[in-house]
Amino acid sequence: MDDWELEHVFDAEFSRTSGYRPGPAGAGYSPSRCRDIRRDYEAFCGTGQWSPPNYIPPDPPITQAEREDYQGFHTSRTQTYSCVLPGEIVRQCVVHMAAGTLNPSRLLGIEYLIVDEYQDLNPSDLEFVDGLIASGVNTFVAGDDDQSIYSFRFASPEGIQSFTTRFSQVGHHELRDCFRCTTEVLRTARSLIAGFPEPNRIPKNLVSVYASANPPERGEVHRWQLPSAIQEARSIASSCRDLISSGIPAREIMILISNTLAQLSTLTQALEAAGVEFESPRADSFIDTNAGRFMLAMLRIICEPNDYVAHRLILGLRPHVGPGTCNTIAESVITNNLNFREIFYQPLPAGIFRGRQLTALNHARDICARISGWQPTETLAAHFIDILDIVSNIYGPQVSQEWQSLIARLPQGITLEELRDYLWADTDEQQASLLEVVYTRLGIPVPEGGLLPQKVRIMTMHGAKGLSASVVFIPGLMEEILPGERRRPYPGLVLESAKDALRVYHTRPCSLYLVLCKNASGLRSILTTDAISIHCSSCRHV
Repeated sequence: MDDWELEHVFDAEFSRTSGYRPGPAGAGYSPSRCRDIRRDYEAFCGTGQWSPPNYIPPDPPITQAEREDYQGFHTSRTQTYSCVLPGEIVRQCVVHMAAGTLNPSRLLGIEYLIVDEYQDLNPSDLEFVDGLIASGVNTFVAGDDDQSIYSFRFASPEGIQSFTTRFSQVGHHELRDCFRCTTEVLRTARSLIAGFPEPNRIPKNLVSVYASANPPERGEVHRWQLPSAIQEARSIASSCRDLISSGIPAREIMILISNTLAQLSTLTQALEAAGVEFESPRADSFIDTNAGRFMLAMLRIICEPNDYVAHRLILGLRPHVGPGTCNTIAESVITNNLNFREIFYQPLPAGIFRGRQLTALNHARDICARISGWQPTETLAAHFIDILDIVSNIYGPQVSQEWQSLIARLPQGITLEELRDYLWADTDEQQASLLEVVYTRLGIPVPEGGLLPQKVRIMTMHGAKGLSASVVFIPGLMEEILPGERRRPYPGLVLESAKDALRVYHTRPCSLYLVLCKNASGLRSILTTDAISIHCSSCRHV
């Protein structure tokens, strides 16, 4: 299951599961409490211990009774839907490796292993890789402890910092040339790192290759101080507009945010007012609506008929079918020793499903029957009318129009399998790569405007990892947002937040705008160095 499915399927059903009813008057767990209990379990999966370092406990903390409730629900649902949670399979592998019941290197015939972004591995990941090394697999790891920003999945830079100690015979190779950042941006990053030193940090002596370019490219770093979030957003929006007017492609401008809830709305309103087209973080996309996930689920079933989770989505994402109905169906499957997938295709046993359950199941069975003969290699054009009819009948004309707008920019010769991969991609860069393959296969030229929309990109710190832009804005550099109230009591997480501010190090800007609130005293003292040009908020320097 991915994050969307965890929230809309797993958490939603856990909150409605009969038999797990704490509190007065039989009140069940709230959706937010279900999320907290599930995250507590995920923390165990990622580390092998309860309440590990970097885990911020909810208030009130998770009780042992809640853990037992979740374990009972989790075991039954993962078996019913034939699924695992993110990170859970690694923990299971580690447990079986320790017991001697699993040897992945022998099972898969692994001789050589490359582990990229090693600094982002959590304790379970490290145990897994260490186990492969111990079994004789030749291993190459690469990473940078200054870019360890995945504490939300319990990663720690200690793994790469201690690697040469844990494996004394290892060879060590240091990369000094920085191809991503111009001289000024790199110097700013190093200044911030020096101001927030982390224990056991691996020392580095990076040099920007832009310094030896002909002509040399120094880049620019600007720090703005603004009295409010609204003025901050307006200044960024007007600067984006002016940058685009001066010839900077809109897609070469990126706005990195650390708190979507606190920052996104104000920024998008300002960009709209300035007439700047933009892309919001992926959570706002059509594919993460109920209708979008329903369409993706159909394609998943066409490509993999044994995708149990996709069948659960077909069942539960139809209007007026909620997690409560899906939960009672799942419980009936468990109680009566049925196979979940078979209830979509085989005759239903008499007397088990009634009322809303039966109606929902029959609607889902009808969809499965309609697409049962479709093949992954068939084209979108071949089933365009059929798909449009399904989405229109279920979700109405407005959603139907949204679906048509989404697929209008795709070649009609794209196969259903390629369409599934396109919709399921994590980033638009991945989507563009997929489309390039499709255009090449079809022998037709790429559209003049390119495969990626020319819009300013608003990205989360983590979502932007590995991407590139020429101009990067980092708004909201204030303690209430970065690190934020939840992280502030934990020194290690505060240090990681400083690394979040260095996401620009991974985004290759020539110009960097650091936008601070007037009370960002901690970061201001670090950033006020000769590495940074300081401009007032009215300068709007381009």
